[in-house]
Amino acid sequence: MIKPEPKFRRVQPQTRRGLLVDATLRCLAAHGHAGVSARRIAAEAGVSPGLINHHYAGIEELIAAAYETASVDILDNILEHVATAAGPRARLTAFFEASFAPRVFDPKLINIWVVFWSMLPHAPALKEIQKRTFSDYRASLERELAALAGEEGFVDFDARRAALGLSSLLDGLWLDGGLNPGGFQPAEGVTVCEDWVDGLVARERARRA
Repeated sequence: MIKPEPKFRRVQPQTRRGLLVDATLRCLAAHGHAGVSARRIAAEAGVSPGLINHHYAGIEELIAAAYETASVDILDNILEHVATAAGPRARLTAFFEASFAPRVFDPKLINIWVVFWSMLPHAPALKEIQKRTFSDYRASLERELAALAGEEGFVDFDARRAALGLSSLLDGLWLDGGLNPGGFQPAEGVTVCEDWVDGLVARERARRA
């Protein structure tokens, strides 16, 4: 999800914003909080620091743009994988597999998220983006869980609450994997989520018995 440093520096003006966003993500991956620096990001992008202020209101707006870009890219990648599966249960499996695939379950990417999350309390723009993008993420889980409930014939099923629980599980595993690389294998993360869904199905079936 983190794009490599471009080989060619001569780009059109309309691509500069994307160039700066990519450089921001690389800086945060390599330097953590120390990467939140206009000078460092500009150097990584191969441009002058003044170009940041030309395209953005300041470093905070650039960080917000990087956060939104990364958030949207992650969800788009997951949903592309989900779209290849047939049936509610298979789509949930695809969601889990994509969540723990190398492109998303990447310690560098997760470390970037730690920086973003630490900035949320003092960055209104980041808060707004987090609220909107995470709402989209949770809604996608809610949609798949509701489809599963329909197929299984669940009674009085609260898909929103179930999505809250499942998204919290996924977030916890994702963060744990970033803070403790190698602590568990991606396949184990998928299995933990599969077990959660299996438990949900078993409970709902027992209610109807």
